[in-house]
Amino acid sequence: MPMQERLLAMLDQGHDNLLLRFGLGKALVEDDKATEAVPHLLKAVEFDETHASSWFWLGRAYLQDEDYPQAQEAFTQARKHAQEKGEQQTVKMVDVFERRLKKAQGNS
Repeated sequence: MPMQERLLAMLDQGHDNLLLRFGLGKALVEDDKATEAVPHLLKAVEFDETHASSWFWLGRAYLQDEDYPQAQEAFTQARKHAQEKGEQQTVKMVDVFERRLKKAQGNS
């Protein structure tokens, strides 16, 4: 059973937490299903507004959906919380995707 299906099944069974929503959102973005991912990633940051990785993947989802203002806001939050926690790898990933965002905005 694919990861998305397992996570959705857990959600259907009443399990709901940060890691489940984050994992589901990330899996959906990786499967080019950004629109479906956004509500799960929004729920993840509702569970923990300082979870930098959830903000990062939310930014990626918005970027994939070409919602550039929302993508920038999510990346800004991801950077802020990653820097506060010393998560340098997340900061580097945000740098990469902010460059992609700027490039996409230049081509729109």
